[in-house]
Amino acid sequence: MDENKLDLIFKAYDVRGVFNETITPKVGFKIGAAFASFVDSNEIIVGHDGRISNNEMFAAISSGIHSVNKKVLYVGMVPTDVVYTLSGIKNLPGLIITASHNPKEYTGLKFCNSGAVAIGKETGLNEIKNLAEKFNDDLNMSELPEMQTMNQLYLEHFKNIVDPSEISDKVKFAIDGGNGVLGAIIEDLAESFSLNFEGLYMEVDGNFPNHPPDPSHQDNLFDLKNKVLSQNFDFGVAFDGDADRSVFVDDKGNVISGSMMTCLISDWLFEKKSEIKIVHNVNVQPSVIEYLKNKGVKTIRSKVGHSYIKKIMRDNDADFGGEHSAHFYLRENFYADSGILTLLIFLKILSEKNIKSSELLQNYNFKPSSGEINYIVEDVETSLKKIENSFEGEFDKLDGISYFSDDFWFNVRGSNTEPMLRLNAEAINQKTLDSIIEKISNIID
Repeated sequence: MDENKLDLIFKAYDVRGVFNETITPKVGFKIGAAFASFVDSNEIIVGHDGRISNNEMFAAISSGIHSVNKKVLYVGMVPTDVVYTLSGIKNLPGLIITASHNPKEYTGLKFCNSGAVAIGKETGLNEIKNLAEKFNDDLNMSELPEMQTMNQLYLEHFKNIVDPSEISDKVKFAIDGGNGVLGAIIEDLAESFSLNFEGLYMEVDGNFPNHPPDPSHQDNLFDLKNKVLSQNFDFGVAFDGDADRSVFVDDKGNVISGSMMTCLISDWLFEKKSEIKIVHNVNVQPSVIEYLKNKGVKTIRSKVGHSYIKKIMRDNDADFGGEHSAHFYLRENFYADSGILTLLIFLKILSEKNIKSSELLQNYNFKPSSGEINYIVEDVETSLKKIENSFEGEFDKLDGISYFSDDFWFNVRGSNTEPMLRLNAEAINQKTLDSIIEKISNIID
């Protein structure tokens, strides 16, 4: 197999590429065989999101797994976190065919070992890549396994974390499914938790006809905000393509950032337990972390990415994990991230406190922040070096480069899945923030 092609698609914590270009069915076959060879179990949970390439990808990957005499437990079209949760419940390795928020041409894979243990670059992904490189069997398509629907097992697990009786039916909200895979489970979810919501773009359609399946971009939240404001809803939530990420807007149409949601849930957990540990990635706002530390919350910093967060959470038995990109993790869910579970927790918080979501946010007064700003660049390392040379003093290099001063902070890092730089910044006031964003933008351009 072309080694360079595998180098292109194996990222820090998943596999991602364009279907029939960098990832063909033959490549999928080999990766399926490699993953099956890597794990000890004789059975592997496999699911997929709603992408138009998934039938071909699933056929190839399941055939690869069968080629090394291992079984496929096929759970159908499901959100990514369904595979994680079932991996924890059944203590089996899992594989989900998904390209998350990427455009429709993309496909990819995310992996976990038995017990929902994350697999990333340093925890098995390189070994899987090496096994795929050495696997020389010809593509040999086997009979497809029958689907076994396990949504109820997944939802029963969530009921043990959030009791449906603790969610008030007076809390009315909007969901933007983005034509992603959330639509495949929404009826079961709504029935299990008696959700009082109205949906936008809930039909699963891998062409994503209404907007890209990426709620981190403000443009993609336009319809959701309008729905919340016009219907006087308590809040809105948008999911990405594989529904492992959920971005919230309050009743006034303001986006609740991933940093703010990390704070809200950490605060709520701290009220319940009085002693908690949380893991956060490098681009959660420092003022949020400082606030939590001052309250007595123990915080642990991590690289960006689910495999890094999950490992640190397991190693430290942390209660919760939060990323600015709106991935949220809970110990009771096998340390895995789940956009759906985050929604249920938020509903529980609002139900308990019986206040509007905007009122919940009024308790906090953090420094102005940029949100995530993306720049397409020719060479990530060259651009990072130019920024580093433009500021005096030391940079933290846990993930990309982070700069801390009395007046501002920023983190710039290369995307693990796309050819771009991501900037997050905060400052003591908006003028300083605008100035630092302009300076960095000019350096990159």
